[in-house]
Amino acid sequence: MTGSRPRHTTARRLAATGLAGLLTLTALGAGHQVAVAAPATELPASGQTFEHYPPLKEVYEDYFSFGIFGAGEIDGLVHNYASYTPGNEMKPENVQRDKGVFTFEPAEAAFARYAERNPELLLSGHTLAWHSQTPTWMWDAPPARFGQPGTLDPDVALDNLNTHVEQVLEHFGSRLVAVDVVNEAVGTANPDDWRASLAKGEGWYQALGADWVELAFRKAAEVVDAHGWDVKLVYNDFGLDSPAKARVVYEMVRSINEANAGSRPGGKPLIEVIGMQGHYNLTTDVTAVEENIRLFASLGDVEVHVTEMDIALPPGELTPEAENNQGMKYAELFRIYRDHAAGPANTTSNPHVVSTVKLAGVRDVRTGWKGGEFAMPYDYDGKAKLALLGILYPEEFLAAHEYVDLPGGGDRAPVPGIHVYDTSSGDSWSGANIVLGDDASVWPWSTTDDGEVAFRPEAGATYRFTVTYLATGTTAIRVRWLTDNTNGGYTTADGARVNDHPYAADEVATHIPAYFNSGMVNMGRYDLVTEITLDGSQPADGLIGNIGIRGGGGGNAFTISAITVEKVSAAGDELVVSWPGEAVEPGTGIPLRATVEEPQAGALTLTVADHGDGVELAGGQNLGDRLRYTADLPEITVTDSRTQAQAGDGGWAVTGRSSRFVNGATRIGADHLGWTPALVQPRPGVAPGAPVQATLSGGPGLASPASLATATSAGRFGQATMTAGLSWEVPVDTPPGDYAADLTVSLFPVD
Repeated sequence: MTGSRPRHTTARRLAATGLAGLLTLTALGAGHQVAVAAPATELPASGQTFEHYPPLKEVYEDYFSFGIFGAGEIDGLVHNYASYTPGNEMKPENVQRDKGVFTFEPAEAAFARYAERNPELLLSGHTLAWHSQTPTWMWDAPPARFGQPGTLDPDVALDNLNTHVEQVLEHFGSRLVAVDVVNEAVGTANPDDWRASLAKGEGWYQALGADWVELAFRKAAEVVDAHGWDVKLVYNDFGLDSPAKARVVYEMVRSINEANAGSRPGGKPLIEVIGMQGHYNLTTDVTAVEENIRLFASLGDVEVHVTEMDIALPPGELTPEAENNQGMKYAELFRIYRDHAAGPANTTSNPHVVSTVKLAGVRDVRTGWKGGEFAMPYDYDGKAKLALLGILYPEEFLAAHEYVDLPGGGDRAPVPGIHVYDTSSGDSWSGANIVLGDDASVWPWSTTDDGEVAFRPEAGATYRFTVTYLATGTTAIRVRWLTDNTNGGYTTADGARVNDHPYAADEVATHIPAYFNSGMVNMGRYDLVTEITLDGSQPADGLIGNIGIRGGGGGNAFTISAITVEKVSAAGDELVVSWPGEAVEPGTGIPLRATVEEPQAGALTLTVADHGDGVELAGGQNLGDRLRYTADLPEITVTDSRTQAQAGDGGWAVTGRSSRFVNGATRIGADHLGWTPALVQPRPGVAPGAPVQATLSGGPGLASPASLATATSAGRFGQATMTAGLSWEVPVDTPPGDYAADLTVSLFPVD
């Protein structure tokens, strides 16, 4: 089966550009066997609540068990899901934060909340051994704690691993049908060497090497088998739609199971299940998913669980086109799962290997995991989206729908030598590489694979690196030294000191490697600053090279929105490079200017009203925990004189986005600025955007593009004038001074 990919329409930017100021406005215009399906029936309508649709668990009960990973709206959860896996409550840091002190109450409460509503609910555990969300004392990382040497002593680490696995399973094991024994052990995938692929430079590997995975499973099997429990032992990992990573996991499981053949009663393999985390998006290649399921099936005695499944959409507004394409992707994947199901309803000659599928929620959520990314089959209000129909009726849905072009979009401007990756955009990992230097006589230890560099460092100069990132699950970030432009080519010296320099989010790191591991929460946006002197004197493979930005603990649930590098000197800071595109240095005061091109007949243009010397955000209202400054955005007018032949059936959209506010060395993220859009003269077919709260009021702010107004094909003609009430909120202890930022307003034609 071939997986279809959506086609993206790149929006055209038109009209005027305004420059510089404390609040400066830039205005921009525009091969497998398929099961025989039942006779096709008309699809039900979407938009209804869960009780109007058959339960997912009943539709698929003869194919595989249908469950949930993590929390969810309880009525929809009980209606649809046959199993429950807690998302956080059983992770090591929540069960044994201090050595020997086990806290089971949060997990017990999570199980009880749902089991009380459905006593037949099957329970699974997540997770016993992981490098993330685990106290580092467990593998005896420095400093010395709890009577341990703090030297990554393997005997101490193994004793801690065995004790944790044993105690947690002794407490919960009799109630579980499966448990994720090891979670996300693979680092950089090398299909030719699975053991080397576990070398993350952190976690259990530091003390126990590549054997730690096998050791964890041995202990789990010992406890389970001693009691005669039928608890499936699972290896769980993300990114297993990647052929390279899937091959690594295949080789690891094959090798470990062969080495332990005959060690368990009834001929059970040591690792019984491979858990394929299904964190997907519209670019996911479903053909690769299917091929990797078949690869795992070739192990012969290992099942496949699809875990933590979601299909994320671009944040902002849930468009009909995106909703349709999400339904297509869900339908394609569930057709694959059904056609490789382990249950008796699968009558194909395909491998019968998929025994469980778990979604990572019930409804879309505004905050938390995949917050604002519309990843679930029900919307914020619990109304079914097309995704639910794609899951319930994959064959019928695919027969009645096809992929459509997505409006808007467009890639961010590339910058030579800065490579940014994002799993939510289809990349295999999230992070960035900053390539330094291509002259061996000046900067001999870095390499460029495409001939491009971000900048050429000056020996003895001090540079400030600022990374703006949004946490969508990963709340720790590392800054590391690389020998190349890969996802794992860390220098040897970097690996030895990777945990030596922890920082809070609001601190300036003065070392690389730097570990920003506190002061951040999920869905928060942060400017992480590292300031170092590059003297060029370190030996090869030392604390020097290219610079890598990585998720702490190997996490990939984050998005980098901006990177700047400044050269720091007593004479003043100099901007060296900025991604995406070039940064515009703000001036003093709060000027707002625009240069407007002459409109032409048959054009779509944007103009900004005269705004004098600028817009002052004023007031400083003290709300107790914050100060609020307000102003009105100058009136912005869109003129659409395009003919029907030019515009087709499309309209237009206006969005806005702010840069961070700067006062000397003090920086305040753009998420502190919010707005309330309004139309000066309301008219049919034109709608203002939804209000966007600043981060201190619980919103995302204007760090990402937000809608100012939209027009349909019927309402686009002529002129529409809009404005917005601006609200800038900062902590009460913000240093006084003049803060400068840039606000960009963009006009897009919508097809």
